[in-house]
Amino acid sequence: MKIATLQFSPRLGLVNENIGQADSILSSSSSSLHDIDLLVLPELAFIGYNHSSLQSITPYLEPTSAGPSTQWAIRTARRLECLVTVGYPELVSPTPPPPSTLQPTMLNLGPEPERYYTLTAYNSTVTVNPLGETVAHYRKTHLYYTDEVWAQESPEGFTTAELNFPPKVRTAPYAEQEAARKGVVRHTTTQAICMDLNHHHFIPRPPPSALCKHVLATETSLLVLSTAWLTHLPSSALLSQPEEFDLDTLAYWFNALEGLIDIDREVICVFANRCGEEAGRVVPSVLAKEDQEERDGGGVGVRYAGSSWIGK
Repeated sequence: MKIATLQFSPRLGLVNENIGQADSILSSSSSSLHDIDLLVLPELAFIGYNHSSLQSITPYLEPTSAGPSTQWAIRTARRLECLVTVGYPELVSPTPPPPSTLQPTMLNLGPEPERYYTLTAYNSTVTVNPLGETVAHYRKTHLYYTDEVWAQESPEGFTTAELNFPPKVRTAPYAEQEAARKGVVRHTTTQAICMDLNHHHFIPRPPPSALCKHVLATETSLLVLSTAWLTHLPSSALLSQPEEFDLDTLAYWFNALEGLIDIDREVICVFANRCGEEAGRVVPSVLAKEDQEERDGGGVGVRYAGSSWIGK
């Protein structure tokens, strides 16, 4: 089984530009992608992550498995003949609020001032196959501070899906490979997003984490995590060594997976992170000295660790 992550630096709110950047990276890497089974993109891959409010992210919310991110995933899955997972901001259809209630999070989406609706949005991932079918969909369960200003926690919690990976037979279309079911590799797959790796609200608890417990209980064989994981490394270090792993981030991830160490079966882990920097709000609890110095000097708001990793 061959898996790839697409690590890049999307810019906040520039959807078309970010899609073009992703296409360009895939095009330049085409020789190594001809036989992949799964391509995984970061959290909120095409809209950027550091949105400051529900109002700021609303123009970029996408219908469930039907917006620009899903459409890109379908096109890419067909072209590469593989499954594609992409993070996106999901909009559940607005519903009228109860009579005589107006909450601060409600937005006026209509031409008349009295037409207020409650938006329900999720930080989600969608997985599609080369037939254009949605084979997995997941909503983030443990929200980070930045998500909490616009997204709801998943009402379903962690979920698991059976994903099929037909053998790569270049003389046969994907549809025929899937239909024949010959040599199909099936993985019990758990999707997760960034903060899901941590305890809920960072409340200390003994291991294993809730995510690891789910992986163990469902006998998951493939764990796919899309993320926009931050780093405390200064900009100078990221720019001078762009291909180096952030060892502190890797150590944190491995420690969070402690509950999966020394079990009697194999679990493939795919961590797809983004890189780059974004302006905007910085959460005080993750504010390092270098961050404060940059903020005082008018610098960027957040930096991302990159360091995408696949292992077992």
